[in-house]
Order: sequence, then C-alpha cells, then structure tokens
Amino acid sequence: MASEKETTLKEIWDKLEENQLMLRDIAKWLRFQNISKLKDVLVNELDSEEKKLAFENTDGTRALDEVTKISETPRDTLYGWWKKWSGLGILEPSETRKGRLKKICSLEDVGIKIPKIAAPKENKKPLNDAITDVP
Repeated sequence: MASEKETTLKEIWDKLEENQLMLRDIAKWLRFQNISKLKDVLVNELDSEEKKLAFENTDGTRALDEVTKISETPRDTLYGWWKKWSGLGILEPSETRKGRLKKICSLEDVGIKIPKIAAPKENKKPLNDAITDVP
C-alpha cells in the first residue's frame, strides 16, 4: 500500500507544468524590466493602426489569414511583422494552438488605445431610400 508521502507521477508532472508556466511568465517580463520600457517598445514598433490591430488580434487562436483580414494587411507584410515582433519578444508561441503566435500583453494593459475594427463596406441604401410611402 502506498504511503501518504508518495507522490504520483501525475502530481509531479502537474507541478513541473506549473513551474514551467511560472518561469515563462517571469522570463517574459524580465525582458522589459518594467512596464514603461515595454510600452516604449510597443509605441515605437506599432506605429500604424494596421500594426496595432494586427498585434492586438494576435491572440494565439487566430491564424495568419484571420489577422490579415482584421488588420487589412497583406499576408506577406503581416508575416514579416510577426517574425520581427517575435524577435523583439513581444510575441510568443501560443500555449493552446501549436504553430500560432500570441501577444505578450494587450495594448490596453500598457495604456495604448486599441483602434476600432472598421466595419465591412457594404452597398447599403440610405435609410430614407428604404422607406416607401404607404397610401
């Protein structure tokens, strides 16, 4: 019979995963030493509305093509941005979707305003044209 002091392999594995997440988080924030340095990097790098939208929507679940549509950015351009941003340490591999990237924080977390996503352009008639006179 196993004693109370014996630890199961699953408990050890869970603790190792917990430690790995904690170390990843510590490493992420040590790159910038404090929030103002991170904000400076983001402000300097995300110098257009398209870049801000692309960064903010790089959430680890969206694919490259999805983010290109949201940010209205050509695929090759976004790929180049992602490569650069990964090198700067402001994007990291997604923990939930293999092969995808995610931002290390939201722009709002560092006091940067997030641009609104433009509504799709449609050929809608003005409301007045849609109303017809009823006798």
